[in-house]
Amino acid sequence: MLVRLVLRPQWGGVVDAIGGGPLIVRDGQPVFNALESFAASQINPLNPRTGVGQLADGRLVIVAADGRQPGYSVGVSTFELGQILVGLGAVTGTALDSGGSTTMAFNGKLLNRPSDPGGERPVSDALTVFYYGAVAWAPAKPVLSPNGDGIAERQTLSYKISRPSTVTSSLIGPDDLPRETQTGVKDPGTYRLTWSGRQADGKSEPEGRWRWVVNAVDDQAQQSTASRSFYLNNTLGYLRLKSRFVVRKRGGTFKVRFRLARPSVVTLSIRTSRGLRVRTIRRHLGRGSRSIRWNGFYGNGVRAYSGTYVARVQTSNTFGPAQLERRFFVRRARH
Repeated sequence: MLVRLVLRPQWGGVVDAIGGGPLIVRDGQPVFNALESFAASQINPLNPRTGVGQLADGRLVIVAADGRQPGYSVGVSTFELGQILVGLGAVTGTALDSGGSTTMAFNGKLLNRPSDPGGERPVSDALTVFYYGAVAWAPAKPVLSPNGDGIAERQTLSYKISRPSTVTSSLIGPDDLPRETQTGVKDPGTYRLTWSGRQADGKSEPEGRWRWVVNAVDDQAQQSTASRSFYLNNTLGYLRLKSRFVVRKRGGTFKVRFRLARPSVVTLSIRTSRGLRVRTIRRHLGRGSRSIRWNGFYGNGVRAYSGTYVARVQTSNTFGPAQLERRFFVRRARH
């Protein structure tokens, strides 16, 4: 017996709509096959895919998964896309179009890597979210370090508003006290704040996790809040190393020097110019001028090949993380 259900939804109150499918999340669980009119060849292969889900509180989450690019991303099936949405908290969700049309952008900036050789593909429809409140961009420096070594000495923060608004922005320190508070009426546009992390007498502000909070009330009495965080941490500074390192058959000694303002767990990672990590060395070090040596061998015992590498020093303590890195060149000697 074949049973066909004809559904006639009430569209009177709907102002915008977009078609898609299949259903991939139901009641907070990923759906392997929703028994919709999609062939297995459409839902099972690994492809670039786009999906939209709704959280329990009504918020939307939109996902674009790249694919068809071996070595970067091969893509996902619709079931795997549903698993991704569930992992992000979605209680219901659907797939949209897949393939070369999979594209996500925000504020005019492309966020993913479309699979078509020519990049973005012209499409006839799209799911577009318009936001009229305050938007705060990520801080220019994840860690501000005003310690005098010339690196990450100043922080740049910016936000954007789309309607005339009364805006209050504040830097809130790890002690929960606000600094650099600014209040005023702002026209639509992007606004920036440059901050040194120092007090008027030149002393450093408290170290730890800082928050930048922007509150806006627009000309239609709509209120919005945007918040970003970063660290102020003077633990690590003055990274020094030679620009060239000759690795002989018995290895060599490559010294990475730096200064610690307080005891920390320090990790030195040696990476290729493409970001592949080939050696990791971890030490517990006290304050003062310190160094870590690398013998020129990878973690698997192979002598380093000639090429450009990156020495990255990372620290971790109660004031948060800190990181410095510098490039250098390795020459693999014949003897």
